[in-house]
Amino acid sequence: MEDKAKTGLQYVPTGASLSLHSARSGIIARGRRDAANAASNSHYRRGITDYNARNFTDAAASFRLAAEQGHAESQYLLSTLYDEGQGLSQDTAEAAYWERKAAEQGHAYAQANLSFRYYAANDFTEAFAWCQRAAHSQLAWARYNLGLMYRKGEGVSQSDSEAAYWYRLAAVQDFPEAQQKLAELYSFGHGVPLSYAQAAAWYRRAADLGNAEAQFQLGHLYSIGQGVEHDYTQSRHWIRQAALQGHAQALRELKRREYRDP
Repeated sequence: MEDKAKTGLQYVPTGASLSLHSARSGIIARGRRDAANAASNSHYRRGITDYNARNFTDAAASFRLAAEQGHAESQYLLSTLYDEGQGLSQDTAEAAYWERKAAEQGHAYAQANLSFRYYAANDFTEAFAWCQRAAHSQLAWARYNLGLMYRKGEGVSQSDSEAAYWYRLAAVQDFPEAQQKLAELYSFGHGVPLSYAQAAAWYRRAADLGNAEAQFQLGHLYSIGQGVEHDYTQSRHWIRQAALQGHAQALRELKRREYRDP
């Protein structure tokens, strides 16, 4: 979380389509609500149809009707439309209002996004409180965000062991950023026992999922034989994968190695 723009709390982006039945497709997220209950609202169903037909104005109107009836999923979706300015004028105040309405009903994605909103405003206490609620709903990226806040002591007392705990919960859900951060803790023995083997294992999982920092660090471990057998070919492969994603250190390392590479 050194740089909020690059490594800070994560926010759910909007997407291309909505579904009545999936836990999340594009911008839709059920949070802790049951899909059948969410889909029982006729305004919500109409909003889904209009959104998928790219009739955003009609979709927003339908979501608002459902939201005013207390429908948490529609409140959350309406907030995202206000954030993006889809179907209505962009309005962060209205977005925050409806996001909070959904969050107060236990909607995990709304809770996590509300946490992000507070974090961006430097209100770390509220950011942590809402992130914690979303994390307890088993939302992987909220668990990751909570780990970040524990790591830096933002909104809570600093604790590497708590950071490791929440990173691990997100990591076993195949959240690559959490896997990379957990590996980093193992590399330095922060909050967990120092273990290059564990670091390499978690870096590998994150690298396989495309995390550039994990790819670079895994390449480094292969180059010095820490936690894995020394293997120049593997080192070059993973550093190249990171470089292909624009990782600055990987690009510099590839340049330095040019004389050795075929």
